[in-house]
Amino acid sequence: MSSDPARWGLAVVTVLTVAGISACAGPEPAPLVVGSPTSSAGSTAGPNSTPPSSASATALPALSAADTLAGGFEVPWGMAALPDGSVLVSERESGEIKRVADGQVSDVGSLAGSIAAAGEGGLLGLAVGPDFATTPEVFAYLTSPTDNRIVSLSYGDDGLGDPEDVLTGLPKANIHNGGRIKFGPDGYLYVGTGDAADGPLAQDPDSLAGKILRITADGDPAPGNPVEGTPVYSLGHRNVQGLAWDSAGQLWATEFGPEVDDELNLIAPGGNYGWPEVTGAPGRDGFIDAQVVWPSTASSSPSGMAIVDDVAYLGGLRGERLWQVPLNSGTAGTPVSHFDGEQGRLRDVIDGGDGALWIATNEGSGSRILRVAAE
Repeated sequence: MSSDPARWGLAVVTVLTVAGISACAGPEPAPLVVGSPTSSAGSTAGPNSTPPSSASATALPALSAADTLAGGFEVPWGMAALPDGSVLVSERESGEIKRVADGQVSDVGSLAGSIAAAGEGGLLGLAVGPDFATTPEVFAYLTSPTDNRIVSLSYGDDGLGDPEDVLTGLPKANIHNGGRIKFGPDGYLYVGTGDAADGPLAQDPDSLAGKILRITADGDPAPGNPVEGTPVYSLGHRNVQGLAWDSAGQLWATEFGPEVDDELNLIAPGGNYGWPEVTGAPGRDGFIDAQVVWPSTASSSPSGMAIVDDVAYLGGLRGERLWQVPLNSGTAGTPVSHFDGEQGRLRDVIDGGDGALWIATNEGSGSRILRVAAE
């Protein structure tokens, strides 16, 4: 098992960790809020260090009440906005892909024949191709009978076409299947995978488990990856669930912890985020600390994430709340929570393209798509 940063040409980014203040009520420990990245030697600041005021004091927009746009979904998992303002929604267990437009829900395709929905597996993340105007394609991450894989589907007036394999052979298990896919500002597809319930795979450079991958739309390793010829962009992840970019083009990711230490990470190319050797922000040499750590997963379990105007919005599953985190020049500020326990489990959050967040709840057959505007 390798954790040698030099193998990855590691540009290590570490952080200063301090106790934060949460807006949520209740007995859960407050999230640990971090400061600016420092050197590659690891975090050396003590527990009483103070983050830069520019990040922690960033004014956050007020949020409106949550309005229900559409309901009746069966375990929705991923959402992706189309250029016309409508949104596609995947259902993990049924394999159906649905479209929400003007509050109306329609069926546009099904991958029921391709998936093996068991445990945390099934039809997971969706992404709209970057050249949709000329080549209308939708990408999906799914659990097949043999592996996790990414497929592409053409999109037209008759809905989605048949799936074509883009990347296959991603390790699968009953838990920790990852599943989030997003096209980045550079036009390449970023893929969050889980460790497939085998922690050491996250440190294995030859495994695609427990990684963030960066590939072309054809499934090839993207040019400029940390190690030429491999899709691996970062490693040492337990179960990546959210991917989003700030205004400077920096990638952020959410990650489930093992009953403790849910994480919001700033992703460095080639970075090693420590799992299963470390979690959270212990300041251990060779690993990159999380930017925000929730000591208790009861208040978070962060899933899908959107970043709008340099504010990150994270959906909490077990935490049943929306976390709002200011970002400033690669520094995370103090998290604030909203809708604590009011809307159930929140699986995905996207920028709906209409000036508001679209949020998918995760309540079985009673699941809804919510709209929340920043005011």
